Amino acid sequence: MAPLKTIKAAITPKLLAITLFLALGNVIYGYDTASFGGVQAIPAFGKQFGIFDPTLGRYALPAKTSSLLTSLAFAGKLIGTVLIGPCTERFGHKFGMFILCIVTLVGTILECTAKKSAQFLVGRIVVYIGVGIVENVVPTYQSEIVPAPARGFVVGSLQLFLVCGALVASGVNRRYSEAVTSSGWIIPVSIQAVTPILILAGLYFIPPSPRWLLYKGRRDEAIAVLETVRPKRDVAAGLCVEEANAIEESIREEAEARKSGTAEKLGWLELFKGPNLRRTTIATMVFAFQQLTGQGFSSQYGTVFYIREGLGAKSFTYSVINTAISVPVCFLGMVLLEYFGRRPVLIWGAFFQSLFLYITAGIGGQAGKLPTSNINMMVASVMLFNFAFSASWAPLSYVVASEVGTGALREKTMAFSSIINVVCAFAVSFTLPYLLNPPYANLQAKVGYIYGSIAAVAMIYAMFFVPETKGRSLEELDELFEHKPAIPAWKFSSTRTTGIGAKVAALEGSRRSDLDSDEDGIKTDED
Repeated sequence: MAPLKTIKAAITPKLLAITLFLALGNVIYGYDTASFGGVQAIPAFGKQFGIFDPTLGRYALPAKTSSLLTSLAFAGKLIGTVLIGPCTERFGHKFGMFILCIVTLVGTILECTAKKSAQFLVGRIVVYIGVGIVENVVPTYQSEIVPAPARGFVVGSLQLFLVCGALVASGVNRRYSEAVTSSGWIIPVSIQAVTPILILAGLYFIPPSPRWLLYKGRRDEAIAVLETVRPKRDVAAGLCVEEANAIEESIREEAEARKSGTAEKLGWLELFKGPNLRRTTIATMVFAFQQLTGQGFSSQYGTVFYIREGLGAKSFTYSVINTAISVPVCFLGMVLLEYFGRRPVLIWGAFFQSLFLYITAGIGGQAGKLPTSNINMMVASVMLFNFAFSASWAPLSYVVASEVGTGALREKTMAFSSIINVVCAFAVSFTLPYLLNPPYANLQAKVGYIYGSIAAVAMIYAMFFVPETKGRSLEELDELFEHKPAIPAWKFSSTRTTGIGAKVAALEGSRRSDLDSDEDGIKTDED
């Protein structure tokens, strides 16, 4: 059965609407990142917060100011990431989304009323607290409520909404690219307040995660939620009750295995013990490579880079095109990861990212003024890099990180890996202006050699360490990671589980034929 048909059979319109509505929160991240990437090149913003740059013949942000405004915002994301995990465990995902909306509105107000760069920076930090919240709350919620056959598609939507926000921001920036009055930068910044207002209006109708409810001992509520989001035929057949029972049994088995006897969330140190260390490392490395393979060069400094290459007014147009490409490509990636699986998409995505970054560096690194044909090839290579990234590591990082953590540590696994993601994003954002611009390293396009090499390392890491999670229930992944001896990453897809995790996968629609099986244990193709 084709991937889209499989996804359609596994997910109801109501569940799709619920999960995509929450993913709307990542519009904030996409809009803010792309908005500031272009806003800092708007003459009005440069006049308000920058100095006159004789090399450009216009007002512009000094490299230090640009670096601080871009990179220190990630301190807010770090705060949001650290705080939201325990809050979600205790109060649920809806509470996290409510906090997201409030802090985003406060941050936007601070940005729009800023007269000095310091206040604008504080506003960005506050907005990014919300970014840290949404990138932890939404993927964990989606992974816990969506059936296995559609989980990758839905969790991958987080990146789709990010690029939708970025596309809107690019269009708005293009509209105000020549603005010289204060409204020219205030209007683009203020538009990001629309998303939290929309989320606040619909948050009441979002149900809690059934797995979160089961961890809280609220079985009847969990069944009620499942019956509202699963297909009617499954409800009528009593499969929702069976699914809740199976998940509850898995939670109980997990508690017995650690000899606690109670279904409770574990502490932070458990992330680094036993099989959990492997799971934490996978989530962390995937999130780290998402930032370190050059996406910041394209998304945050693309417009400024094009201007430095002498493309002038076309710079904003190219940024819009670059972002517009990402929207259909992200959707393509959401389908590809359910068709080919997580590993192949990550491996080939990193390969093409590395290739196009090397091409960009090779062309742009030539001495002297480049002919128009070479500049066009360089711009095309940047866009093709963005194509490869948007179809692979962009959506899949959220998917893999939200899947590999065990139930008792899912929020903390996501939070810790997100912290590393923030650190890497900060490092890239802080160093890029110094790597790109004079009078510092002034590498310009040659930064492609740096990020292209990191992308090549990411490809190798995916080959040997990232397991295939496609079509597996979350409980099934617990069995695979707990198995002794450890199953190599490249053998996950050929390993057959027949325990309680396999039953959950069957109930979620992955392998309905297995429901009548009374086998127990884990088997590989070699058995």
